[in-house]
Amino acid sequence: MTSNFSFINDEILRENLDIAFNHLIELTYLCETPKYNSVLKSSFRKTTIIYTASIIEALLLWLLKKNTHGVNLKKETKIFQISKDIYKINSEEKIVLGKEVIKIEQIKFSKLNLGEINSLCRNSGLITDKVFKDVDRVRELRNRQHIGNLEVVEKDYTKTDLEFVFSVARVVKNLVRG
Repeated sequence: MTSNFSFINDEILRENLDIAFNHLIELTYLCETPKYNSVLKSSFRKTTIIYTASIIEALLLWLLKKNTHGVNLKKETKIFQISKDIYKINSEEKIVLGKEVIKIEQIKFSKLNLGEINSLCRNSGLITDKVFKDVDRVRELRNRQHIGNLEVVEKDYTKTDLEFVFSVARVVKNLVRG
């Protein structure tokens, strides 16, 4: 069987990508089948978007690993440490003496999410700002699966949403393929 991701030299990743891609083909067919009502079609589209975002995430992570080897990927966190309270203004404000401490830690590929991978790819010059923005929009669509954090009622995933996500996946795949 010919792989849709033959340019990926990691056999396990390539096979997982092909499996996810085959699921997408089936789900896309279900999204367009006239016998299903709009609620089911939206559900199939949502699942398709989640799978497609996973493929985009895997491709970008592979690109990042291939081009950075993790050596120069560090996360910088600034922490303000208070060493002494000087004057209490009121119950919510006070003047303090302190210092800013910068904590630098090595980034672990296994701990990254799509937003972080996307940012690291942009910051490393591996993707353009346009690709970054499009991938971030895919991430936002995918994250609508976390219904506990939504501020609006989750109603529908449209064919337009699906077409957009597929177009971003195509751009990322072509970019990674080189």
